[in-house]
Amino acid sequence: MFKSIITLLIIIVLPAFVIAQCTAYLPEQGTKLTYANYDKKGKQTSTTTTEVTSVETKADAVYYHVHQLVSTGKKKNDTENDLLFKCKGNTFYIDMQSVLNSEQMAAYEDGTITVTSNNMTIPGDLKPGMELPDGDLGMTVFMDPMTVTITARAFYRKVESKEEITVPAGTFTAYKIKGYMETKFAFMRFAYKLIEWYVPGLGVVKSESYDNKNRKLGYTELIKIEK
Repeated sequence: MFKSIITLLIIIVLPAFVIAQCTAYLPEQGTKLTYANYDKKGKQTSTTTTEVTSVETKADAVYYHVHQLVSTGKKKNDTENDLLFKCKGNTFYIDMQSVLNSEQMAAYEDGTITVTSNNMTIPGDLKPGMELPDGDLGMTVFMDPMTVTITARAFYRKVESKEEITVPAGTFTAYKIKGYMETKFAFMRFAYKLIEWYVPGLGVVKSESYDNKNRKLGYTELIKIEK
């Protein structure tokens, strides 16, 4: 009898303990984050609003449902996307669809989409010098009478440092992560270096992109947090 009780406690408590270990790089449900996006000359081109619409705790992981809106100031050009992130064990999984250019993806919104992915991950125990796993995405879009292939790849990701960073939304202690991205839309290819500052319990507060000659292509900053 005693042994049965212990076994039952392990079954109930262990999944909760595994989930509790995970460090999420997103805020709590109902939080809205607003970012300003700038081009290489420092001119603001759009804003991105990210909202955690719901958080589901299941036996295997905690799932974060996120709604994203990119606005250029002209409503007809706004693009929206729904993303799914998760925390499992000591690992946070990033939806690879979040790295795609939403304006380019808008051209395919009426197509039939098939997705395969190996999502990027971030461990809860980040340390400077740590190398992070690659991530990749394959997407096939059928738009009668043609089929378009879209791919994305994140690679050579490494934690550069742990540092304080100040953006319009405040000052945070963040992990600076450098990596490389490659995306292909049909016959178009984009490759760039990406530097991001991640804050546990919040997410990315700033990002910068550079071309292969180390020239800045643009950057994004967190400007507002609403709960």
